[in-house]
Amino acid sequence: MSQRLAVLLAPVETVASPKAHRKIFATLAIALSLGCVAMLAPTFAVLGLAVLAALALFKSDLARLNVASLLGPLLAAAIVGAFVGLAGAIGVIFAWRLVADTRWSIGEAARLAHVAGHPAQTTWHALAHAWTTPLFGLSLVAYTAPHMVAGLPLDLPHVPLWVPAAAGSIAALAIFDWALRRCAEWRLGDLAPAPAAHMAAHHAIFLVAFGLGLDVSAGIVALAAWRLTHAMRQPSFTAVP
Repeated sequence: MSQRLAVLLAPVETVASPKAHRKIFATLAIALSLGCVAMLAPTFAVLGLAVLAALALFKSDLARLNVASLLGPLLAAAIVGAFVGLAGAIGVIFAWRLVADTRWSIGEAARLAHVAGHPAQTTWHALAHAWTTPLFGLSLVAYTAPHMVAGLPLDLPHVPLWVPAAAGSIAALAIFDWALRRCAEWRLGDLAPAPAAHMAAHHAIFLVAFGLGLDVSAGIVALAAWRLTHAMRQPSFTAVP
């Protein structure tokens, strides 16, 4: 059992394509499963996150806490909290983490494309679609705000219905265009499996976590679990990207 888990969590570029698909989608399945647990038993979900974080720290050769990257978000949260209260401060932290995890995921997709020998997929134009699902999720959370996250209030500036509707339409078109391009590469025998699977998991996790209007707390747990499970496969672990 431990050997199978080690294979699933091995780095993408060290395994064959079928195993890479298994590993990437196993990571997604773990994250979504923990998100489901968060809706039913939040205490066990927090325990699961703690276990994933501990495993990530134990498996990494280098653990680093980037304190400098915390200063800006914490200052912004403090300023917003001073004017609108705790709910607004939690909203700032939520938006910051959403953007930070999106940037990390895009960087990971670019790294996988570079390793696979597809430099055209590392440009900002080729990866712009990756921002559409997180921004759609953020707009939907803002539309349905306020929320409760682990007993703490979370609030974002309210947006009208047309904002998440427009963001969702743009996301659907962008994903459709991306999928068509990957299908064309598959027919030509030029598909890079690892970056394609990662981007599919990227869109899936943000859509399920925040784009379906489900429990925001469960979505945060699922996204954190997705990030931590990926950290278990990397030689270094940066707590705050």
